[in-house]
Order: sequence, then C-alpha cells, then structure tokens
Amino acid sequence: MGTTTAPLQATLVAMALRSDHLVLRAPTPDDAPVVTAAVHASRAHLLPFMPWADSTYTEVDALRWINGELGDVHRFAMIDDEGNFVGCCGLNLINEVNNTANLGYWVHSAHTGRGHATAATRLLARHGLVEGGYQRLEVFMSTRNHPSRRVAEKAGAHYEGVARARLLLHGEPHDAHVFSFTAANAESDGR
Repeated sequence: MGTTTAPLQATLVAMALRSDHLVLRAPTPDDAPVVTAAVHASRAHLLPFMPWADSTYTEVDALRWINGELGDVHRFAMIDDEGNFVGCCGLNLINEVNNTANLGYWVHSAHTGRGHATAATRLLARHGLVEGGYQRLEVFMSTRNHPSRRVAEKAGAHYEGVARARLLLHGEPHDAHVFSFTAANAESDGR
C-alpha cells in the first residue's frame, strides 16, 4: 500500500506553493465565477482536449471541482504575481497501491505563453514527489495537444513514449504522449 493517505491530501490542499511569479493555492467557493468565466473564455483551446469545457459548463460545475466531487484530490488555482487567476492544476487519478498520481493543468487563454503551466508543473511535481511522498507522477496528453507536450518538456518531465488509444476524447480514441516525474530523480533534477 502506498503512503499517500489523508495526511498528505490535507497537506497538499492546505498549503500554497510558490515560485517567483506564480502561487498555487487551494481553490475556494469564491473562485467559482472566475473559474467558470475562464473556462468559457478558453473553450476554443480547452475543448478539443478537455471535453468537460463545453458551453454547458456552469458555476455549479466549478463548485463541484472546487469541493473535490470530481475525483481531483489535490486541486490548485494558479495565481500570477499580479493576483490574476491564470488557470488550474492538480494531482488526480491517485493510485495508492503504486503510490502514483496524474499531474494535470490548464491555463486561461488570455494568460498562455507566459510559462504559468510550466511553473505550476514544476511546483506540483516537486511537492508531490519530495514533500508528498509519491513515487511517480505522470503527465499524459493527446499526441495532437502540442502546447501541453511543450509544457511537460519545459518542466523537465521524462518522455516515455506514446500510449496507443490512451484517451477517449469526444468519443474518439487518441494516442497519448506519456511523461513522468519520479521520486528517484526529484532531488537530482532540482525540482
């Protein structure tokens, strides 16, 4: 059995993670309108790879995510150094048997290209592996999602290859690039 139990979950959610230009903090119900507006403003680039980001997304959906009702155990709002909400990230698909998790992210379309997803990925990977005790964090995305692949590469994730038909998006199977961060490399990589 893995070591990722309730104390780790509480620790990850309770603390803020910081870089020079970004803070990751637990989302609150007050964030629901901002998250909802960001999803709608970003639908054109989110929807092809995140089917939940459609025109029916509401504040109720945002609250369900904020409250942890959608399976995302570790949820974070990305806040830039000017106090702007710039996106969301987190650890989900927790596998306690193997002590692993998935690391995911999305950025408001008005804030892309500024390194926010890369900074968030580095912060979350270091925390999840070093302080959190996960053995492995995976980042996977459709082979068609070139911006997300660049984020994983820039964040220093190890490329492992392509998993055939790994994702089902809008009813269509997609091959996925698979990247990982592992505990064995967390300290030596400087994360």
